[in-house]
Amino acid sequence: MSLYRQSGLSIESWVEMASYPVTRYEVDVLNDRATLFFGKAEEFVLNLDREGLSRIATLADAAHLRLVAADADEPQDP
Repeated sequence: MSLYRQSGLSIESWVEMASYPVTRYEVDVLNDRATLFFGKAEEFVLNLDREGLSRIATLADAAHLRLVAADADEPQDP
């Protein structure tokens, strides 16, 4: 049961991950879906259609590039 549902987004819980959680994925080609698993016991599971997966990947890439750019802007020790 969802905690909150609006505009096609169902929110089940808040997730905060350690630096290197165990991850894996499965692809259901027949139904055009991907499932991402996080944690040793798969404590967090994200099931997405192709468009949702693309949006998550684009968002994650943009955030990653922003962090890389911030690192490049920091002064380096001599």
